[in-house]
Parts: sequence; C-alpha cells; structure tokens
Amino acid sequence: MRRWFSVLAVLILLAGCSRSESEEKTADYFMYYLSLDGNQVVENACEPEASQGEELIQEFAEKFNETPEKEDYQRLMAKDVEIEGWTLEDSTLTLKIRGPYESMSRPREVLVRAGLVRGFTQIPEVERVQITTEDGELKDSSGNVIGPMTRESFVENAGKEINNYQYTTLTLYFANETGDKLVSETRSVYYSTSMPLERVVVEQLVKGPLEEGHYAVLSPDTNILSVTTSDNIAYVNFDETFVNGTISVAQEIPIYALVNSITTNCPVQRVQFSINGESDVTFRESMKLNQFYEKDLSYLEENSE
Repeated sequence: MRRWFSVLAVLILLAGCSRSESEEKTADYFMYYLSLDGNQVVENACEPEASQGEELIQEFAEKFNETPEKEDYQRLMAKDVEIEGWTLEDSTLTLKIRGPYESMSRPREVLVRAGLVRGFTQIPEVERVQITTEDGELKDSSGNVIGPMTRESFVENAGKEINNYQYTTLTLYFANETGDKLVSETRSVYYSTSMPLERVVVEQLVKGPLEEGHYAVLSPDTNILSVTTSDNIAYVNFDETFVNGTISVAQEIPIYALVNSITTNCPVQRVQFSINGESDVTFRESMKLNQFYEKDLSYLEENSE
C-alpha cells in the first residue's frame, strides 16, 4: 500500500554533511548540491543521523530542501522548488515536488534529476526514483513520461563531480540465450557531455543487458582504455581483459555487438579494435582486429527488433 510522507511533517536535526578529505574517501553517504556556476552536481560526504529505511529517506528529503551552509556550492533545486512528500513502493521512491519545477532551465533540471537519483538510491531500500510535480508525471522535452530512474540512468566520468548531462535513447545489442545471435535492447541514459557517445555505448555494453532473455557479450571486468573517432571511424582500445574475458558466445558476437551498437547510435560507419594500442591481434579463433568492421545485422535474431 502507498502512503505519502510529508517532508514538512517531521523536523529532523541533521548532522553536518561536511567532513575532511580523508573521511570522504570512506563515507557511506553523500549529499548532492549544485556548483556555484550551475554547471555541475557536486557530492559532499554526509553522516546522517538515521540509519535505514523511511527515517533515512525522510532525512535526505529534508536535507535536499535546505540551503547549504557552505558557500562552495548552492542548493540543488531552484528557489521555491521543494520535495513536499514521498512514497516508497516496490523499491521505487516517488518524490512529490512542489513549486515551479518546470521553470528551471533544461540543463539544471537534468542536473537536479541526477542529484536526486544518486542521493536517494544510496539508501538500500531504494532502487528507483520517480519524480512527480504539480503538473503530474515528469516529462522530457518531447513530452514523453520519463518514469522511474536508476543510478544506471546517469553515465559519468570518474571523479567527484557530475558534469552537464545529455539524455539519449540507445539501441544496444546483446547475445541471445544460445550465444550465436544478437538481440536488441533499448536503453535511455543520461551521459556526461564531456564523454564521447561512442564510449558511452561501449560502457553500456560492458554493464551488460537489463532485459530478461538477453545475455552479456563482454566480461564485466573489461577495461576500456580509450574510444576515439576520426573520419567516421571509431577506434576502440581495450586492455587484455577484452581477449581474456570468458563469455560463452560465438566469436563474432562480441565484435558485432560492439560494431552494430556503435554504428547504430553514433555518426560512425566503421570500427577498429586494438589491445593496449596494438591492432595486430586475433580475437578468439579468427577475428582479426587490424581490419575495419562495418555494421552487419545478419547476426540479429529474427523478431528481436
């Protein structure tokens, strides 16, 4: 059963969310703010008083509504925009936002989503966050309902700061159950504008499939050294984990999952692979990496799209 919790109903005296750099490295929780220039979400180590469940959700909601004491950053949400209440059902936290949420600029609104999702999904009971406003369910610029978001909805570079985000929907290719064909999967993500989309695609493939009946094409330990693009050619450089990873699929499947995913989503016509910068490598039995690979949908399982 759903029940709404009002953020104004309970006043919690929060512990300070500021600790030394050495303490931040081992912090269990972080609070999220907006940088002074409004271009980044900044995380700051936080030590909440509550330890779990509804009390912790309530405390985070209170904290997001506060104006930070530090002058290094600003409140995540715009002035007069607040979390009025929330419900938790089946690991989905629905936030009820009060105030002129839609009046925020598009870049800031996306950063607000990123900060709220990353903040609340730290709590073990919360896997997804959905935002509702006074106008109803949150929609994107095309008028489509955004729905629940997870941490995986936001792709970012390593580091403490979240950069400007762009929203896109990707078509990714994974393995079927027998490992001899590809199946397509649609996934919407927010990604850092400082990260090439080609790399975003490769990272999503490393993360693996989200849909039932789809199987990984790359080991989760695969390390991406670089992804660069020139003259409509994507150059993907892995370390040895790409060739040493054990995935029970036909040798062509990882290669064409990568090639088809990159060429489908990016302005790229061909893909070349290398291992530690060297392309004179054979993947599995006979896949030569020193050649250019083009999209080949003949590996696609029938009726998978």
